[in-house]
Amino acid sequence: MPRSAAPPDRRHLYASCWAVAQDAIFAADASTGLLVDVNPAAEALTGYCRQELVGMHRSQLFPPEEHSRTNHARCDDAIQDGDSQKLHLKLKHGGSIPVAFSSSSSVVLAGESLTICTVRDRTELEEQAHSLATLRWALSAYAGAALALGQANCTESLLQAICEAITTESAYVLAWIGSAEDGPEKPVRIVAASGSGKNDLDDLHVSWADDSENGNGSVGIAIRTGKFKIIEDIETSEYFRPWRDWARRNGIRSLVSVPLFDESGWRGALAVYAGKPNAFEPVAIEVFEHLAKEIGHGLHALHQRELLEAERICSARAQKQLAEALSATVTALVTAMETRDPYTAGHESRVADIAYAIGKELGWAEDRLQAMCMAAMVHDIGKISVPAAILAKPGRLSPEERALINKHPDTGYSVLKDIPFSWPVAEMMRQHHEKLDGSGYPQGLTADDILPEAKVLAVADIVEAMTSNRPYRQGLNLEVVLAEIESQAGTLLDAEAVRACAKLFREKKLILASESQPTIGI
Repeated sequence: MPRSAAPPDRRHLYASCWAVAQDAIFAADASTGLLVDVNPAAEALTGYCRQELVGMHRSQLFPPEEHSRTNHARCDDAIQDGDSQKLHLKLKHGGSIPVAFSSSSSVVLAGESLTICTVRDRTELEEQAHSLATLRWALSAYAGAALALGQANCTESLLQAICEAITTESAYVLAWIGSAEDGPEKPVRIVAASGSGKNDLDDLHVSWADDSENGNGSVGIAIRTGKFKIIEDIETSEYFRPWRDWARRNGIRSLVSVPLFDESGWRGALAVYAGKPNAFEPVAIEVFEHLAKEIGHGLHALHQRELLEAERICSARAQKQLAEALSATVTALVTAMETRDPYTAGHESRVADIAYAIGKELGWAEDRLQAMCMAAMVHDIGKISVPAAILAKPGRLSPEERALINKHPDTGYSVLKDIPFSWPVAEMMRQHHEKLDGSGYPQGLTADDILPEAKVLAVADIVEAMTSNRPYRQGLNLEVVLAEIESQAGTLLDAEAVRACAKLFREKKLILASESQPTIGI
């Protein structure tokens, strides 16, 4: 058989790979760890020439705290072929760069036992990772702040929620929002804060005055200029010199100050701190710019809402005071009227009780019920113009006397029409004697023209009057009275009001209060 051909000599190929490899390659003596050769990429990466590197211990290429991870004695045990570690390569002219370090097991080449170490520059990867992480932190903060903008119901809760959103699950260790106060020293008052150093903010003493040292930090500058102010490294920044000890105490190395404004004239700043230098990439600043605009809009919206709420409370308070004043006036009028007609004393309050109960049975709102009760309490106020002798007359009234009494709704209306009730109380009172078929008085209105409250008052007035004693007759039995109003339901009286009234007395056992104990308050 023919002899096998000898393998080709590929040393020139290996030499070419050594020369053109992009990664730095170091050949070290397996027993001593001393470098015996390096490729051109190693020279370019470290800044040392080959002659300077050969004879150097490979651990000298790394910071002291990383020496144990590159020690030749542990090479075979700790760093297997193909494995890599993240270390930092020292450069000739100072500083270091992040690298991926891997080492082979010992190999014998030309009689020498060597380890081959490969170092790959991770600077670009680290920068990309940092940029992505920064963007993720910023977007996470933005998302949390946007959620707070949609849920907050007051300025304080909004600002606090924004600070908490920024410091949750991010590299931002502290965030606070300050309000620019007026005054000689122009202090910045911290109104919300979240993060690891929030309990140490009392020592910060920030101002926005341009003539004081505390006013020329990043926050003061941001408030005065309306522009972002970034401090990439607190240890080297003169702007942060007054607060450097505070920053060291709280593990802070960089920050960004974001100006905040709203359309009402309020201004302040958001300060965000990170635990390492250069933590605020341009992508993060862009996110914070959008966030600042949203915060401004949110603050303005909340400010407007708070103003409206304050006006509503003030209006409600004024309305309550007016209602109380009107109630006191009505009570005085009723008292004066009852002194002229003692036989009907308590009639108005009992009509109010019945009317309230009917309206509640019909499902009416409380403010509507109270308005109707007010009308009930004054529904006979027009009788103040009728001579007392006629009101207390024991016998049948003459046509002239009846005509005079029938004018009392119009008279009462003229008394009440200019009082600013929130409901048409005067008109309710005026219509309480109207009938569905137009046979009532004083206007002869028909069903569609009569207010629902007046229809209820008509039923309540009839029931109370017919069951009460009068100078000219005894009160009728309740069942007789209920049968009477039921006979008029749908023709003279409102059917729903009659139905509700009958149900209250028959099924729910409604009991009228005594003359001295009205059950309905106005």
